[in-house]
Amino acid sequence: MLGDDSQLDNLLANGYLIVGPVMFLSELTENSIANFLSVFSVSLSPQTLLDPSNRNRTLIMLRHPSTGHQIEIISSDDHVITRAKGQRSYQEEPIGLLIRALCSALGGRSSRERIFHLDQLIPSLNGLWNWQFNLGERVGTFEASKRLETTDRGSAEEVLDKLNHLLDFLAYLYQVGFYIQHLSISQIPRLEPTVSVGPEERMLTAVTKEDIHDIEVVLSSPKAIVAVRGLNQSYIENCMPSRLSMLWAAAEHVFSNKPERLLSNDEITSLFKAAEIIESLRKDPQRLGDLKKALQDPDRLPLKSRNLRMAEAIAPVMNITTEVAYTKVRTASKLRGKNVHRLSQDWKDIEDSEKFLQEALLRYIAKCKVPEKED
Repeated sequence: MLGDDSQLDNLLANGYLIVGPVMFLSELTENSIANFLSVFSVSLSPQTLLDPSNRNRTLIMLRHPSTGHQIEIISSDDHVITRAKGQRSYQEEPIGLLIRALCSALGGRSSRERIFHLDQLIPSLNGLWNWQFNLGERVGTFEASKRLETTDRGSAEEVLDKLNHLLDFLAYLYQVGFYIQHLSISQIPRLEPTVSVGPEERMLTAVTKEDIHDIEVVLSSPKAIVAVRGLNQSYIENCMPSRLSMLWAAAEHVFSNKPERLLSNDEITSLFKAAEIIESLRKDPQRLGDLKKALQDPDRLPLKSRNLRMAEAIAPVMNITTEVAYTKVRTASKLRGKNVHRLSQDWKDIEDSEKFLQEALLRYIAKCKVPEKED
């Protein structure tokens, strides 16, 4: 149907909302028309929408939220089109945020405790700090959701911090570990439904004969076994620093060889003789002995640092320079050490190191699966 300003204004005044895109009919093709009609339940016929005389016109779709009644307008009037686009933008304007957190009770103080029934706990929390708590579909899971009348992400982070504090206290109260398995922060449009993104799903394919063969090959390599174990341990961890620690432990085992001593025997002998001349050391046999042990210990005084040795082993596997590998290994080592000594929820800086170590281990395993060519 053709429309003018007054017709569109009357429909909007009666509660109709713009649905779908305000689009040129020239965007529709014979290949896309069927899917378009299915998605938007348009009553107009394909012949009308694809009619050459309508190709330069614009389709405006309206639907009443209460009755579901839908009306389509085909117009070439610039005022009608501008009004429709303005209404669409008004409907989509964000006026708040919806936070949804899928939480799980993962484990208890005893390693034997792994299944937790939350039927009594979760209803008792409902409404706390204006959060809505609902039991999840699986035993031991629940969803926490909250609407904010602001679009400020900083405010959302503050609210999430408080939720994490609640989970920490519940862990103390029940001696059960709680964590956020999936988090979604979605904008709330003025007059549109709020769309939240749920956890990603993936169908695992069947194991092939080639996979079985690869398993046998990997099991023949002690280092490859450590690599796959490290990946598995990191995947099942929910705490990002723990994931990084598991990957680091595997990467250090796979890519770090034994260190060489920094000093030769003659150099050590010369330094030790020089140390014996120092009066304070000569009078303290314990310190003098510790110095000699340190000079002889390649773990304490290596020719190359652990990080450099790992970088030299990782570089050819990932087809990058030793310098690039060394920078990434140093960063991963620094982040691992820092997060071992402090508790933090800011894990964004760890993600790159996690991906780097994952890729290094994955490529090492892939290399082990390919038999070496005989000369």
